[in-house]
Amino acid sequence: MLKKLLLAAVLSTALVACEEVESPQPAPQPETSTKGFEPIRSYADGLAAFNRVRASVNPQVLAVCNNFRENLPPRFCQFQYNVIQNAKQPPNAFQSINRAGQPVITFNSNMLQTVRNDHEIAFIIGHEAGHQIARHLIRRQENATAGAILGAIIGGVAGIDPSAAADLGGAVGARAYSKEWELQADVLGTHIAARAGYNPNIGAQSFSRLGGSNSLLSTHPAGQDRINIVNNTYAKIKAGDRRIPCFHC
Repeated sequence: MLKKLLLAAVLSTALVACEEVESPQPAPQPETSTKGFEPIRSYADGLAAFNRVRASVNPQVLAVCNNFRENLPPRFCQFQYNVIQNAKQPPNAFQSINRAGQPVITFNSNMLQTVRNDHEIAFIIGHEAGHQIARHLIRRQENATAGAILGAIIGGVAGIDPSAAADLGGAVGARAYSKEWELQADVLGTHIAARAGYNPNIGAQSFSRLGGSNSLLSTHPAGQDRINIVNNTYAKIKAGDRRIPCFHC
């Protein structure tokens, strides 16, 4: 057990130091706590709001994404949208990639029934699109691969089963920089929502209900940290600074 704990600590330190190493990951997903997310509307009303906001936000998603697509194929910015109707799932939204290589933004029904206004829907769409634009899924996969290789090497030196060490290293690598990436997606989401005519400061208020976590192992930053970065970014936009940072450059 001591060896495994030591290995985890070494892997965490080594991966954090390798900031130049990009990594792969399954879709970044928000915290799934239901605290503060009591349904305030019917599913039908939530779906209608989602479709309305999506129609106005998606052109800005495409414009920002294509600006950073560089030599990647067009499908990198061909966003698809999906809704999961399952009353048992806590409110959730996430971004993934389908088999055709297109990004998919998914909301579940409880998320649609608990968002309070169109600004929140717009910001969440922009945030999830931001994960694709910043290439977080690609980078997480790369980090997981690098972590697995490093884990196997360190595991061999420490006398731990290489397969188990590789699995642990891959898991640590997949989580590397997840808090940083969430904040990056918040910045991009702020720009996208603002360009679509919504108020990101209002949109980000869901963080005060959903919260965040200051835990070292949490994949999401503290809610107030996220609100602060949105407020600061939006203040710059209103002051005339509409430059969108390139987080993968």
